[in-house]
Amino acid sequence: MAKLKQNNQPITRKQIKLLREFVNHICEECHKHEKEVGKLQPHRIKRGYLGGTYNLRNIKMVCEKCHKLFHYGEF
Repeated sequence: MAKLKQNNQPITRKQIKLLREFVNHICEECHKHEKEVGKLQPHRIKRGYLGGTYNLRNIKMVCEKCHKLFHYGEF
């Protein structure tokens, strides 16, 4: 797998594609396949303004619905 950037810069589309393949295109939160929920998005567990970076330990690949729930504090 390609190395993710270790700073606060966004990851590349290629890296996102590799991460989607790594999780078998299944949302890490609701466990639904992309065919049901659309393309997965990278979510930083520790937010960027708190020092969270785009690295494998700080990223969950989630669907848009779950991503919104994370940002509205419902998870």
